[in-house]
Amino acid sequence: MHHCSRDLTEVKIKTSSGGGLREIILGSAYLPYDDVEPPPPGELERLVMSCRAEGTRLIFGCDANAHHTSWGSTNINNRGESLFNYFMANGLDIMNRGNRPTYVTSNRQEIIAITIATLYAGNFIKDWHVTEEVSCSDNRYNRFTVTGIDHSVEVYRNPRRTDWESFRTDLLGCLCDMTDKITNFMDLESAARQFQDVVVFAYNGNCPFTVKRNNRNISWWNQDLAVRRRTVR
Repeated sequence: MHHCSRDLTEVKIKTSSGGGLREIILGSAYLPYDDVEPPPPGELERLVMSCRAEGTRLIFGCDANAHHTSWGSTNINNRGESLFNYFMANGLDIMNRGNRPTYVTSNRQEIIAITIATLYAGNFIKDWHVTEEVSCSDNRYNRFTVTGIDHSVEVYRNPRRTDWESFRTDLLGCLCDMTDKITNFMDLESAARQFQDVVVFAYNGNCPFTVKRNNRNISWWNQDLAVRRRTVR
């Protein structure tokens, strides 16, 4: 996708709505607690603006590291106030329900993870909750169901079908535009993000999507035939 980075990931799915198919972007964002600038980061703003311009609905989970009582935190801090004002100004709905903490340590519990949806996208979210599952982290899982997902066609990229010669050509062309002047940490971070973007761009442009075929959609396929096929192979 166009807005993926170290701290932001997005995927596009199709859902059934009103008898037709509608595209929805599902995203995951991490907002570092030590950022100098108040949230939201520019990459998240660009994602929201892009979805608005294209009329695409957006749902994203956000490890915000921010406090606000509107999503159940015990208090409000500057980061939370900045995010809340951004959500309200851009018509974004907060989908958190209840007051179960999303961040738990031996001496602290707080709600710092939030789920956000653009106008009407929240209608596709059901059963939002914080689970008690062991996550091997201080953060708890936030789970919900996105209704109406269309599973009829699944696509993926097969690296074996990549045109590597064309990939190298495109990659070299993009790398020529990158700066080689790195004098501080911020320059290094920017160069790393730019390098990641051009690699993904070159790969996506030279590795076509493949439609996933699933034998389970065939009415006569069953477990016995699957076992026999494995035996023959």
